[in-house]
Amino acid sequence: MAFVIRFAKAVRNNWKKSTVFASALAYGVSYSNEKYEIKQLMRYYCTEASRYGDVKIGLNQRPPKVLVLLNPAANRKSSEEDFHNYCEPILHLAGFEVDMVKTDSEGHARRYVEELASLPDALIVGGGDGTLSEAVSGMKRRPDGAQCPIGVLPLGRTNTLAMKLFSAEGANNSDLENVRTMANAAYAVIAGKKEKKDVMRIEVLPSAADEKPPEKPVYAVGALQWGAFRDILALRDKYWYTASLRDYTAFLFNAFDGKHTWRCRAKIAYTEPCSGCSNCYKDMDDQWAVAKKAEQQPRRWWSVFVPRAKTAPKTDYSKIVNENCSVRHEIEVEPSELVIKTGNVAGEEQEGEKGGDSTKLEVVVGEQVDSSFGFIGGSWGRVKSRKFFDCPAKDSISVRTVELLPERLKVEETDPELYYSIDNEAYEVRPVRITVVPKAVEIFTF
Repeated sequence: MAFVIRFAKAVRNNWKKSTVFASALAYGVSYSNEKYEIKQLMRYYCTEASRYGDVKIGLNQRPPKVLVLLNPAANRKSSEEDFHNYCEPILHLAGFEVDMVKTDSEGHARRYVEELASLPDALIVGGGDGTLSEAVSGMKRRPDGAQCPIGVLPLGRTNTLAMKLFSAEGANNSDLENVRTMANAAYAVIAGKKEKKDVMRIEVLPSAADEKPPEKPVYAVGALQWGAFRDILALRDKYWYTASLRDYTAFLFNAFDGKHTWRCRAKIAYTEPCSGCSNCYKDMDDQWAVAKKAEQQPRRWWSVFVPRAKTAPKTDYSKIVNENCSVRHEIEVEPSELVIKTGNVAGEEQEGEKGGDSTKLEVVVGEQVDSSFGFIGGSWGRVKSRKFFDCPAKDSISVRTVELLPERLKVEETDPELYYSIDNEAYEVRPVRITVVPKAVEIFTF
């Protein structure tokens, strides 16, 4: 009893040191416990993956070959370490043959996939939304039309699609939950379940003054974003000294700055959603030309003895007539933010309204900013929930195609630089045509 009394007196007389020691001890216990849980979690996933690797294959068979496109600069240069610790062991234990290519510049992933001689059994993208967009763009630009399934590892700073596919609903942003999401994404590749996802094709509209050939389209699985929220979020690394609070600090210091795009003046021309008709059937069936080419190839002589696989009858969209498909509607808008997004990043409300039909884009016209303090509070809420595309909507329009014609462009060298974000990558503001391409890519999912 005397020892307890002496200990209590020592704590009372040295309360500052005791408080620091207790805080450090609590942090150490919490840190050690989380590391132990991460180790146990990875042991479970590795055990499950080894069951696939233990399956015997024939002498003439080869293990599945996957190509990993890794962006080592993603998530403040921590993506490579995360891949080696939490994703690569699962793939190797499952018996996969893993090749890895590290991207070294903007556009490297797009060029590499586009020029690759032959695609692997699966393409795995290790990075954020921007790296995924580059890989999809490269695949859709391939001259031979070849496709392969894509695995999405959430190794970037923003992983909108991967978090929606592999993160548990309501999960916090702890290290344990982040590791679980990465392991889920890697395990989905070896499990082999795939789902076709929509993409949007973004083409720069040519002008009469352009002497260069038209640019190749960019493909995105998430959204195009324009406005003050996008401009300020892009400045977050400027406040690196605030560590994990840099996203919040960026909005606090820039919400009162008039240099950002507070008014997105533009004309929008759009067509209504269509489930497929003679006007848009090539967009509704993105592999139309490839399928026709495959049908024309001669069959081997022994194929007459091999029964053909039964496939569902293909809809002939060229014979379907929809008079409203090509009707253009035009509106003029002036919001503080404009978002054009696919069903891949749609909220729960939109998914419920779709009724299973995702062959459309959603154009979200944001509200005008009346109060800088209100803008800061709303932006902080979006950053905390990681819902960067959920802007406060004044109006929402469902479309199949949309032409975005900004009133203000950078013409002279002295003009301020204006940017969109396409899957969280910066692109110069220019007139663009955006078209939904349904079920254009196969993504590994649960």
